[in-house]
Amino acid sequence: MTYRILCLLLITVLMTNTMAKVINVPEDYPTIQDGLDASIEGDTVIVQPGIYEENIDFYGINVLLASMFLETKDFRFIHETIISGSKERGNTGPVITFSSDEDSTSAVIGFTIKNGRSPIGSGIYCNRANPRLLNLIIKENRAEKGAGIQLYESSPKISNVAIIDNRARWSAAMHISRSSSPKLNNVLIINNVTSFNAGWLYCEDFSSPIFTNVTISSNGESATPLSAKEKLRYERDNRKNIDSSRLYGIHISNGSHPVFKNSILWNNPDQEIFIRKYGNPSSITFSYSTVKGGIKAIINKDSASQVFWNEGSLFSDPKFIAPEKRNYGLDSSSPARGTGENGDMGADDSWGGILE
Repeated sequence: MTYRILCLLLITVLMTNTMAKVINVPEDYPTIQDGLDASIEGDTVIVQPGIYEENIDFYGINVLLASMFLETKDFRFIHETIISGSKERGNTGPVITFSSDEDSTSAVIGFTIKNGRSPIGSGIYCNRANPRLLNLIIKENRAEKGAGIQLYESSPKISNVAIIDNRARWSAAMHISRSSSPKLNNVLIINNVTSFNAGWLYCEDFSSPIFTNVTISSNGESATPLSAKEKLRYERDNRKNIDSSRLYGIHISNGSHPVFKNSILWNNPDQEIFIRKYGNPSSITFSYSTVKGGIKAIINKDSASQVFWNEGSLFSDPKFIAPEKRNYGLDSSSPARGTGENGDMGADDSWGGILE
């Protein structure tokens, strides 16, 4: 009986693999959403270079969505394959949505994701989903919270990603909430601006992200000018008179425990971390990482939580090659070179100079 069951399972797996197909956009379907809607579990949707003005949703189907970068490993395809939020009136929302229990067999690989407009998570929104987000540039999205990425009870793998020039009233780059524990590796987070509260990244409500070889720099300042609507919003929020502790840094609260390893936090304000006195105690851990100002840049409100400053952590200038040109590779004389655990600190040099 056991043998027959094993044979049936094997046949099912083989049939599933045989049935998986590759869908090409726009050759087979004119839009990415049409391609996703036509897919089944295990399919791959390949998107040719171009600008696709749409908001897409995986609707619970575990599919691999990729540009030609998947096949070529050519960074050019990340720049040239753009998913841009729909401009159609009444059709705003996250550029990409995962909200139906998608797992790690779902993936988005090799795109620029931009121009999302949504109350939360206007670039990528994950609600109870754990996809893989790989080799992406997430930029110029606008939201109330989490303009770059919003996570709610979600723990995706985020690797080789740049999160840049996003703006929000709360947590412009990322909002990590409700028991979300993503793993970020080789991620660059720069030039994200918050106008009201919760810094450029907010980690709350029992969330424990792990940051490995992540560079977080030049946030609080943006290379793109304010739109007319944004100018009005900044005037409404009276940003100049807001306590700076609300605007800058990574904010942590209510039983959250982020860990930084081989990472660099180097922003203009004096505050890199703000741990709120709210809910259950939180903590933050650094090892083999560089933090501008060191422990002094970590504001632990009323000593509400624990700070672990472990072996190998520094507060020396990492000497980026040319941050004014968005090249955050390390100069040959950088103290962060070779002083991480088994290598350099920060995002690797592959991001150097590819963002323009």
